[in-house]
Amino acid sequence: MSRRFISCAVWAAVHVAAPQLVYANPQACTALVAVSYVDALAATAAGQEQQQQLNQNLITALAKHAQLSISLDAAQGNKALSEVRSGRVDLVVGVSLEPKQDAKLDYLQPAYTQQNYRIWRRTGEQLSLKQWPELAGLRGVRLSGSKNLIDFDRQAQLQHWPIWTVDSFDSAVQQVLDGQADYVLAETFKFQQYLARQALTDAFEMIEPPVATQEFFVAIAKESACNSAALRSTLKQALSAISAR
Repeated sequence: MSRRFISCAVWAAVHVAAPQLVYANPQACTALVAVSYVDALAATAAGQEQQQQLNQNLITALAKHAQLSISLDAAQGNKALSEVRSGRVDLVVGVSLEPKQDAKLDYLQPAYTQQNYRIWRRTGEQLSLKQWPELAGLRGVRLSGSKNLIDFDRQAQLQHWPIWTVDSFDSAVQQVLDGQADYVLAETFKFQQYLARQALTDAFEMIEPPVATQEFFVAIAKESACNSAALRSTLKQALSAISAR
């Protein structure tokens, strides 16, 4: 039985028991339940834990700016999506419009964060690669998590670019350093963090512009009993305030 159902049932019982009083509309929904869609392909368990903490921080800030009570349920990944699609919970954090919008969700603008994917090559190497998408004749390596990069994948297929997938930054970087590959396709922030930890910041340089930019959103379930134009407006205003900081 969902938290939302219990909340509405309690309100209905009170309303029936004391009809002479004036009660707030239950659709005002000042208490919401959210779930976190954490990237299951994050490089490490620590990375997933970090993402979960970032999502918790976002929910805390969103609740403060919207003046709502929002609790974060423990469900993650595909289970989180299942919960919000059904309307058993109200909000989900961490969904993207790529490769397409989820028909069971209303996405709340603006996006609260974005990820940029770039091409990284060995620093100072004399390659023909000056900017994306000049990749003809070069060998690439990418992480298994860098999916749904629609423009890149289309070009790679049409131009027959040799690029293969590995499971870790360690493997990707080593192949480039050993000369087995010419570049790494990686998400900017995560790759910069990895290079800093490994003292390899000076060994790689990135190519502009980004291969892809992926935005991430808070979304409300279309089946949520709380989904209303007024609530969506309140949440959008709160997201705008957070993004402006």
